[in-house]
Amino acid sequence: MARWPAFVSCIAVALCWSLPVHARDGNFRPPLAKVAQYEFSDTQAPGVVSGAWATSGGTFNSTSTATAIATIDFYTPPDPDDVEATEIDAEKFWYRARMLNQGSGSATRIGIVYLYQNASNFYEASFSPTGSVFVREVTNGVATTVATGTYSGGGQGKWFDASVVWSADETIILVNGLSVVRGIKQSARTHGRVGLITRQTTAKFDRLLAVTTYGEPEFRESFSAGAPAWNVLQGNWGVVNGVYQNSAVNQTSLTLLPIFAKFDDVPIETDEFVLRARMLNPYGASGNRMGAVFGYSDGGNGHINYDEVVFGPDGIARLNKVNIVLGPGGSTSINTIATAPYPGRRSQWFDATFDASFDTGSGSVSVNVNGTPVFDHQAVSLTGHVGLVTHWTPGRFDDVWFSHGVAASPLSDSFDGPPEFPQWSALSGTWDTQGAMLNNRSAGVRDIAYMTWTRSTEYTMSARMLNPYRGSGNRIGLMFGFDFAAQDYYEVVFAPTGEAYLNKSIQGQLTQVAKGTHAALGSNVWFEVELARHGPFATVKVNGQPVFQNVPAAQLDYPLNARFTPQGTGMVGVISHWAPGRFDDLRLEEDLPR
Repeated sequence: MARWPAFVSCIAVALCWSLPVHARDGNFRPPLAKVAQYEFSDTQAPGVVSGAWATSGGTFNSTSTATAIATIDFYTPPDPDDVEATEIDAEKFWYRARMLNQGSGSATRIGIVYLYQNASNFYEASFSPTGSVFVREVTNGVATTVATGTYSGGGQGKWFDASVVWSADETIILVNGLSVVRGIKQSARTHGRVGLITRQTTAKFDRLLAVTTYGEPEFRESFSAGAPAWNVLQGNWGVVNGVYQNSAVNQTSLTLLPIFAKFDDVPIETDEFVLRARMLNPYGASGNRMGAVFGYSDGGNGHINYDEVVFGPDGIARLNKVNIVLGPGGSTSINTIATAPYPGRRSQWFDATFDASFDTGSGSVSVNVNGTPVFDHQAVSLTGHVGLVTHWTPGRFDDVWFSHGVAASPLSDSFDGPPEFPQWSALSGTWDTQGAMLNNRSAGVRDIAYMTWTRSTEYTMSARMLNPYRGSGNRIGLMFGFDFAAQDYYEVVFAPTGEAYLNKSIQGQLTQVAKGTHAALGSNVWFEVELARHGPFATVKVNGQPVFQNVPAAQLDYPLNARFTPQGTGMVGVISHWAPGRFDDLRLEEDLPR
């Protein structure tokens, strides 16, 4: 026990510093809180600054060819204790709008305005139907073009989505989820309104959404760039051959990650998150343990407290509560709350997932290892820092991943249970699960069964399917990004004559995104389809053979982890056109960062 006074004095110094933010994987976004959303299903409309505007048919329309601007005048704060704001004031915000240009010439432009302060001071990103992008700054009434680019997916009479991701460090403009202009620094203004603009054309707008950042940024750390700037409190932590490890073999070695969770009613704090890590223990005794720490805090009264979930090479996981008393005659108390077996052994890598949430007072954590449940909603403290810990072992860690929200468990259905399918809902057509498969008994123009998916756009969906019909118009397949209220979705469908189609539906209007061929020819032939989403792209295989490779398919995605958005990243499902399709062995799984 003589080690603890030196250890805790190191802790007291380390916690006087703010936790640094290390480099993060570019596919991970900070958590987002919605501050404004306009769907134009009622009388809701932005404030008119100039031009002629009208709400009609569920869209907000610029009805004259004069330059027209409208802005959102009120914003809901992430903190419910704050009053409603008349502008966005944030370190970072994301704003998107769907738009349709009714003009055809290169001078007819529609787009978005942001950090709008008045008619003489704002930023603008506008788009011509010929594929040109213009980013402009208007300062004291003088307009300057600061960047140009090109985009695809627009054109006269075509709906597309335009977005701006703004921070003082960089402005990024996206179209249909793909970056078209980036690297712009626009730090002169840090607050203002967002809105819409048209020049020399009439246009329609829909689905306005503005969000701001809150809480801890998500990250994935693979240690490929060396040791991260985490707060090492005890031990000798470093990166060896791309693996983060503690080379000191002592009672406790601890490193704190850049995560701080606080239990509060204010939703700007980290209150629900998932921590994942790969681990390897090279030692074999039951006391050689390693794992994760939650709720680490220095109470300022001579006590340090935290909870830990640690794994021994004996195959036993332990949930401990640790209390350290500082100063002369100090002591350490370790109280084991729960034990459980886990599928792990000496010198074997295993994957641990910690699903934490404030649902039992101060919080709880559910743990699984290699997909096997170990602890279920065990009470822990989440008010404090999160870290990695080793006891008497030079433990090794890799692929440490922190994300907000709840863990997405793999979903699968072989339809060999009761005749109903609780995870799935039928939107159109006549569906049943007779014969241990999902059957569409109708042959309508668009028969759909779906389920909700609200995690990331990093997932794989697969299913076996059979088409009993033989015509080129008789098609069955998978769908994703589905919002039935707006009639928006992507589909990948297959004809028995060998054609494959990746299509997009916007407000019920179906557009072909890509066309290919597949080898599963003929009717009454079972074949397997795999759809893999990776960020803004989709890859599709039939019987293991690529049909579509990295096709852009992000227009219908909401931003990751945007609180209170209506559909998250949309729904997924199966679809058939003019065919009574059969489906079986459906599986949906979030892809971990390996």
